Amino acid sequence: MIKGVNRRVIEITGTDSEYFEKAVLYVKADKRDISPALLEDEAREYIGRLSPAKPPVPVPLALKLCAAAISAVAVTLLIYLLISL
Repeated sequence: MIKGVNRRVIEITGTDSEYFEKAVLYVKADKRDISPALLEDEAREYIGRLSPAKPPVPVPLALKLCAAAISAVAVTLLIYLLISL
């Protein structure tokens, strides 16, 4: 329940979240005189910190296998060079 009628509200519609389309923030009574642009910037920053992190992009199996093969070749070449000296 919201008490009183002098509430200042910031509504963020572009949350960039997979789960939420809108966020509503109530401005503290002692901060009502701050400019709307600054309040919106602060609200977007706050919402950005609350949003769940995007899952990491999975690395394809072929890329993992190529990296492993290159590493094996490099180690083999290094051992060969050390032995031949």
